[in-house]
This record gives sequence, C-alpha cells and structure tokens, in this order.
Amino acid sequence: MLKRVSIQNFKSLKDVTLDLQKVNLLIGPNNSGKTNFLKALEYLKVNYRAFPQRQDVALTFNRMGNSTQIFLADDNEDSVHIDVTYNFYSEESSYKVYNSRVEFSGNGVVPNIQGQRELEQLFLGAQIYKPDPNKLIQPGPVGTLAETVNVDASNLIGFLDRMLGNKYRKSVFDRIQADLRTCVPEFDEVSLDDASPTKELKELFPSNSFKRLGLTNGKQGITYWADELSEGTLYFLALLCIINQPNPPKLLLLEEPEKGIHPRRIREVMDFIFRLAEEKDVQIIMTTHNEHVLDDFSTRPEAVFVFDKDEEGATYVRNLQTDIIEPTNRRNRELGLDEIDLTTNLSENWLYGLLGGVPSIP
Repeated sequence: MLKRVSIQNFKSLKDVTLDLQKVNLLIGPNNSGKTNFLKALEYLKVNYRAFPQRQDVALTFNRMGNSTQIFLADDNEDSVHIDVTYNFYSEESSYKVYNSRVEFSGNGVVPNIQGQRELEQLFLGAQIYKPDPNKLIQPGPVGTLAETVNVDASNLIGFLDRMLGNKYRKSVFDRIQADLRTCVPEFDEVSLDDASPTKELKELFPSNSFKRLGLTNGKQGITYWADELSEGTLYFLALLCIINQPNPPKLLLLEEPEKGIHPRRIREVMDFIFRLAEEKDVQIIMTTHNEHVLDDFSTRPEAVFVFDKDEEGATYVRNLQTDIIEPTNRRNRELGLDEIDLTTNLSENWLYGLLGGVPSIP
C-alpha cells in the first residue's frame, strides 16, 4: 500500500506530499490539481518500464523496516521528481540504480530485488478509471478477446463474454457473479444475450456480433436488462469487473465515482468502495465534487485531502485532519475558545468554505 507520495514539477504539482490511507478522497474546485495527482501515478506506470533504458534517470530503493521508498528523478532540477513510500514486509536494505550502464542487466530489465514485485503490482496496473453506466445500456460487440476493462467500462459486455466463453477465464466470471450476490443480493446471475446493434455501433464494429447485458433475479425468474437497471447497480458491476479482471489493479484510481449516480444511491456506491478496499486488498484514491461522498469520510478525516491553488497557479494540498482540524482546534484552545467539530456537518462546512477547496468568488 502506498503510504506517502511526494511530487515535484508535475503539471501544477510543484511540490506536494500526501500521506495516504487505504481509501483516500481528493476534494477541491475544478482545475485545482486533483486529476494531476492521479495522472502522476499513471506517469509512474507509463515510465516504470522505460527507466532502465534512460541514461538520465535515478531510481532509488530505500528499505525502511516494513516500507520501501522509491525515488525517481532526472538530473535536470526542473524535471519531474516523484518520491513514493509503500508498505511491505521484508528485511531492511537499500538499493540505488542510476542507469543501464551501472546496475541494470544488459537486457534492460529492472533487477530482481526485494519489493520489486509489490512495486510493479502497484504501478503497472495504475490507470484512472471513470466507469460510465450509460455506456452499458446499448448492446456491445463481442469476440474482441478483451481481457482488460476499459477505463470507462465501455467494453464491459465484450469483457464478460470473453470471461464466460474462455475455459481458462471462467473462474473470473464466477468470482464476479459471487461478488455481485454479496454486494447486490437481489441479483444472482450476470446474463448476456444476442442483440441487434445500433447503426452507429455496426459501422464501428462491422465484423462483430453483439450482445446485451442483464442481471437475473433467480427467485423471481426475471432478467433485468441494462436499460432497466439503476446506474448505481451498473456502476457496482463495472467496479467488480475492474477488480476481478485477470490482472486487477492493486491501486485503483477513480474519477468522481458519483458521476451518473442518483444522490440517493451514492451511499450504496461508497459503502461498496470501502468494502471493496478491505475484501480485495485494494488501495483506492478518488476525486469528487459531491458533498454526499465527502460526508462518508466524516469518521476518517485523515483520508481527505483538500486541493487549492496559490496565486501563481501551483497546487497546494492540506490534509483535513492534520492540516485543518488539528490546527484549528489548537488555535481555539490557545485563545480559550471551544473546539469546533468540523466533521459532524462536514459537507456543509466544505460548501461554506470553512475547509477550503472551493471555487473563489470573483
């Protein structure tokens, strides 16, 4: 699990550090740097394999008890610097690798060192997911051999058909169904049926057949097709497929999980996300503009990060617990005032501007 991420010179992130939890929430106005933080973690995924071939990159592994620190930097002071600490269990040791001429093997593969596998699991599967339930309502092409889920879940029907039809992947389909029964008990089966595509889809996939997606209630003997299901239920299914895909991410980056979800269903989505993190041992970092999502973090303010920009356009980040609540209460005690409970009405305090992370008034 990532414990600390420090980033310098990545887009608007000139110098920020976040001490992360199992599930983390990034709040702030549009263009404050929340997505840039997620993109910085994607940057590690894209560039991790390329580091051995680059002559100007330093990759440092520092073993500190049950955590590892990874530092990526170019020689140029203005280039991107990313410093990551994550948990694992191993003996204490340290590694420093500069380029392929020094420590890396001749074939350009990162040397087999302790903690490397955990590092790869974290970074190589990291991408920003933004499931769109509306993409699942129409029939989808099958026969695409899809074994990964698109970031917007637009290929979910093709993915499920592949998992169901391949004997080596049937266990993945079975796990998705089992998790569905746990999370949405009214449904016990994922159903796929032949369907006619729209003219636009047929033009995009002229050689493919198409199927529609549904969920079946075995007791009632009724299948509810995607256009009859709630957006929240389709979102659950998309997340289940993302987590259960053959090479699932250990670090799940989510953009605005409330998008397309009715406000009354957001609590269900958030309960599922917290449960997902524990049951599947997945670390989650998500952004939001929704006050209902924030309220679900009222008992864990240490997992909320407030993004703002300074006058020069650089992002600065404050942790809700250590940088906002604790200093506020400490200052009030010094002044002989009562402490302020900012978490009881967390979303209201955010909307009123007491926490920061809101658009400035012109």
